[in-house]
Amino acid sequence: MSDASNDSFDSSPTSFDDAPTTPIGLSDPQYAARRRKLFEFLNRMRAAGADVDLDIPAIAVIGWQSAGKSSLIEAISGITLPRASGTCTRCPTECQLSYVDAPWTCTVSLRFATDPDGSARADPRTVDFGPPIHDKAEVTERIRRAQRAILSPAMLAEDFLSGAEDDMGDNQISFSSNCIVLQISGRDVTDLNFIDLPGTCIGYKQMLIRWGLQSDIDLIRGLSVSYIKRQSCIILLTVACETDFINQGAHRLAQEFDPNGDRTIGVLTKPDRIPPTEEETWLPLIRGERDDTTQWFCVKCPNSQAIAGGITWEQARAEETAYFAGTAPWSTLDATFAQRLGTANLTHRLSDKLCDLIAARLPDIERELEGLLAKTERELAALPPPPSTEPIKEILRMIADFAREVSRQTQGVPGREGLLQQIRPSEEHFRVTIRETAPCFVPHWREDEGEYDTSTAPPFLIGEESESDAGLDDENEVFVDDVLEMAKWYVSSVALSYLCLTHDTFLPRAVTRELPNNYPFIVQRQYIIDVVDKWDDPAQELFKSTVEKLKELLSRLVSKQFEHYTHGGLKQRVSNVVAAHLEQCAKETSKRIEFLLKVEGEPSVLDAHGFKNYQKNFLAFYEGQYIRASNGNFVDVLQGRGHRSEEFSNALRSVMANLPKLGFRNIDPLRLAGLQSSNDAGDALKIMADVRAYFQVAYKRFIDNVPKAIDQELVLGSAAGLQDALATGLGLGTPDAYDTCARLLGEPPRIAQKRAELNARRARLVRGREELLNVFA
Repeated sequence: MSDASNDSFDSSPTSFDDAPTTPIGLSDPQYAARRRKLFEFLNRMRAAGADVDLDIPAIAVIGWQSAGKSSLIEAISGITLPRASGTCTRCPTECQLSYVDAPWTCTVSLRFATDPDGSARADPRTVDFGPPIHDKAEVTERIRRAQRAILSPAMLAEDFLSGAEDDMGDNQISFSSNCIVLQISGRDVTDLNFIDLPGTCIGYKQMLIRWGLQSDIDLIRGLSVSYIKRQSCIILLTVACETDFINQGAHRLAQEFDPNGDRTIGVLTKPDRIPPTEEETWLPLIRGERDDTTQWFCVKCPNSQAIAGGITWEQARAEETAYFAGTAPWSTLDATFAQRLGTANLTHRLSDKLCDLIAARLPDIERELEGLLAKTERELAALPPPPSTEPIKEILRMIADFAREVSRQTQGVPGREGLLQQIRPSEEHFRVTIRETAPCFVPHWREDEGEYDTSTAPPFLIGEESESDAGLDDENEVFVDDVLEMAKWYVSSVALSYLCLTHDTFLPRAVTRELPNNYPFIVQRQYIIDVVDKWDDPAQELFKSTVEKLKELLSRLVSKQFEHYTHGGLKQRVSNVVAAHLEQCAKETSKRIEFLLKVEGEPSVLDAHGFKNYQKNFLAFYEGQYIRASNGNFVDVLQGRGHRSEEFSNALRSVMANLPKLGFRNIDPLRLAGLQSSNDAGDALKIMADVRAYFQVAYKRFIDNVPKAIDQELVLGSAAGLQDALATGLGLGTPDAYDTCARLLGEPPRIAQKRAELNARRARLVRGREELLNVFA
């Protein structure tokens, strides 16, 4: 598109000296066709509302009322504007002038690009205001009524086409940025587009200030600024020669936004009112002798008496030509500067400059449009979807997506931030803490304390546990004499009340919830209960830690899924339902943990083989440690670490040879060391082995069961039934579910407004893109 624009149009500036002296529509048919096509493109872009977002070339006419702005517009357009005391135009008036080889015609329409509150409309609309006009005398009244229609947006525009003005009532607003569009064509019309902006006279401004209507003053200035601040806007500045140049407000406004004058074309009006001898004050402007680059022209329009007398446009142009040709010092200017005098020369220059500006701007307009359209799409995509027309279905979809994501997270996702990865350190801490509750049995007498290393790990555990775990214990040493003392206390105070240790026939009947071959069991049971009592706190710590991690996850997922639904209360309702669901899961999990602790409080095993294997190994380990401590020299000699005399060897051979004769076979010589241990020590070692064997079975069972219970009841349980809980909690099955869901999905006004603004901008840009595509069609 850009290449085509460069190939089709010569964007080089047109010299003012080359401006045609005949109406532009007739000077060069090819150039006129090019110009007309560009102006038509400009008109369509404005009709599409693209000028709201893009810097579309324009000519904006500004000037104080007394500067003769209305007369200048009449001179250029050939029509007569409404004149009323105290105020000038109350809304922009866009004049679209076009040469055609046909009778003069003026079509008046109203373009509504903004709503009454000033916000840009999504669908700028242009409506015809009455039938085409063929008599210039009818234009003034039509424009007056059109302005009343613009200033009363709540009423039908056609209501203002007829009837007495007194019957129309007061205007609903003082000023508007919506505009009147005048499409004027004919044989004596020059191709040109310009916009007349509202202005006020001094008296009206003072009246607004006196009434406290500063907002109207700001609106008038804002309308002018909204046009002239754009770099593609040509500022047509009208300055009356009868007033001090520096003090004219429109000049100051133009200088504020175009300080170098690059975009400004100045027009001096009322040259016939310059006091004698003061002409040289204004001539330097025409000759370009000021510091800025502003080009200045001078026009002479009919005075009020001539207008009242009914002077025609043709007569006015003829009188203007005669005035500059016969009035000094204008008539004495060099030919170059003389071409800056008169309405015709001004109109030609404006037409040339606007045409060249449009051609030069086409590639930039295309680029800016595409960039702004892409940005608008991104901003729309960043907004939440608009409220659904099927709110129940939409909420069902949302909670299904949410429940699905919760299930995915609780099943496990890769990465350090996953829930299971977050829980795992707590589970490891729980495992180690439970393992540390292993009773620290020391298989020798307390009086020998210090001669035994309590961290010595049973070698048979290293194969099934890490070396660091195998030696863990609660560091509260329990010696042989401690075990015997507890056993004797229970036998004397409790056990004898229901056990008879001296009658073998009673023993089988005394076995109740006891471990295999344990008679009596009450001592072992007490040691086991003391250990299990320490398991509650670690289990609760793991449970609470998992609950907190799960709360964090669910809160994060709720925020992510429902972050845009706070206004209607959906996010809070979902959060409350999820919290209640999690609390119920937590209660069930807590009950399960209590059950597991209760089960472990009644020692029993079904895996008798596993228990007996541990029992045998621990007993051998404790006996070995006890023997080593009691008969260290005998054991060392047997194991080759001490001197073995011939006498010792002969005696050992004799003993080992005679043991089979007594019925003892396959006896390890080390077992002989136990002959010196007392029966009491043997009983204590057996109790130690029983308790420690049971702990090994029970702790492994517990460190498996508790995390599994938490995982099933709490972690996976939080996902199970969540969707149903949400559906119930949000009232999706109630008779008023539709209204409830619609309310929950309600979005904040700021989001709705933002979406409306972005959709409006996108619609304008899409229409603008279509016009760009068609500019060369």
